[in-house]
Amino acid sequence: MKKIFTRNNVLIFIYCAIISFIILMLTSKNSFLYPFNDWVDANAFFTVGKSMMHGIIPYKDLFEQKGPFLYLIYGLGSLISFKSFLGVFILEVLFWTIALIYLYKILKMFLSTKSSLLILPIFMSIMTTTNAFTHGGSAEEFCVPFFFITLYYFIKHFKVRQLTKKEMFINGIMAGLILLIKYTLLGFWFGFTLSIFIDYLMKKDYKKAIIYPLMLLLGMLLPLGVFLIYFGINNAIGDFFYNYFYVNMTAYNEESVNVFVRIYQIFRGFIGSLSNDIIALIILLLIILIGKLNIKKRFKVLLLVTIFITILGVYFGLKFYRYYLLFILFFISIGLLGLFNLFNKYITKLSNKLYGIIMVLVGSLCLINSYYNANYKEYRNMSIKDFFQYEYANIINEYSNVTVLNMGKLDCGVYTLAGIYPSTYFFELQNISYAKFPEMVDAMQGYIQNKDVMFIVYYTWLDLEGLKKREETLFVNYELLRIRYQKFEDDYFYGYLFKVKE
Repeated sequence: MKKIFTRNNVLIFIYCAIISFIILMLTSKNSFLYPFNDWVDANAFFTVGKSMMHGIIPYKDLFEQKGPFLYLIYGLGSLISFKSFLGVFILEVLFWTIALIYLYKILKMFLSTKSSLLILPIFMSIMTTTNAFTHGGSAEEFCVPFFFITLYYFIKHFKVRQLTKKEMFINGIMAGLILLIKYTLLGFWFGFTLSIFIDYLMKKDYKKAIIYPLMLLLGMLLPLGVFLIYFGINNAIGDFFYNYFYVNMTAYNEESVNVFVRIYQIFRGFIGSLSNDIIALIILLLIILIGKLNIKKRFKVLLLVTIFITILGVYFGLKFYRYYLLFILFFISIGLLGLFNLFNKYITKLSNKLYGIIMVLVGSLCLINSYYNANYKEYRNMSIKDFFQYEYANIINEYSNVTVLNMGKLDCGVYTLAGIYPSTYFFELQNISYAKFPEMVDAMQGYIQNKDVMFIVYYTWLDLEGLKKREETLFVNYELLRIRYQKFEDDYFYGYLFKVKE
């Protein structure tokens, strides 16, 4: 059996871990350099994750719509740090470290060690400073190791040797974990499996053409089966399928359009998203240099087909939130591979001294880029006093047996900082129109009417007069304690804190 803990492997692990730690420390708002990650999505994941660790069942006890494995990741992070994202940051570093290790294994199939080591910090720095990286901690980001593990086996099949059934099963596990994080990202695994299928058809090995996709499906069932057991024990299988699959498929999808019109709209939106990141666009386009790589032509065509299918899957619902693009930008690694392949022989011949100087220069440029081009670098100069979430959490924690409801938007972070578990099924306002899913808003109005919670944090762009017109019952049953006006992303919002009237 091949040894895993060789000196070289340990050094590569340390190198990848250092890159991940330093760059994420500068670019991710989960990092200790940032006073708070106020991204509503990350706080929602954290709230459900820590609740999951407390015996509260996602989908059955709390309404949320990402996959349960993502909540498990955030839940594990909450066990490390209950009222901050430090634990999530540690897991971020771990996930990116694994991804970089497998990217290194991919690069080594084509390039020298010297070239491969140079690419890793460049790739990491570019990825985490694109607009698509946003705040840190996205579902797309936590898919990164699974993407690169499968990409490694994908290339290995065509470059080194055919995959075994065991390796196909392993990739099925990767796909199963993606299914349980964000199933719209499965297009990459569909393209991968289709490529293996076509490869064996062209080789007229019809037995493997059938068995290998089945092995991947079998692997997918393993993580899915574990969570089905968890939901089955808690009588929540129906809630899981209804919330995660049915509501996602019906509430967010745009109106039906002709398939060709949809494809046109998908790629128009995709190009529009890419135009915000010129460097990412250029490097992504370098994928065309794969034509220069020493690998079967069949793979080159199938990789492009896989990228096409991946884009279709990500944007099939015709939603173009900027963090959707991150998963597709993982293919930047192929662009960098193609670029460095042109200069590999020159880099390989460099003396150790000159190569060391280049490494220091590249590392310095990556650090400068990560420091100055992080999406929310201004947050590093902010303090906890700049966030209403800290103030409101402190007020809430002055009381015992408190219950809190977040209204107006997704989870603004008061649950996180106050260490509160939601007491209501709908604990935040999802981005779903009332016409498609009225149950959520109607339930929240019932909570207000019945005074079901002690505190309400209302996060909205409405000023006080606008809020009074929209929420008359709220002002009848609750006393307004605080108002804060605060920037979030590219806009300003009001944070209102209400306490129930005795």
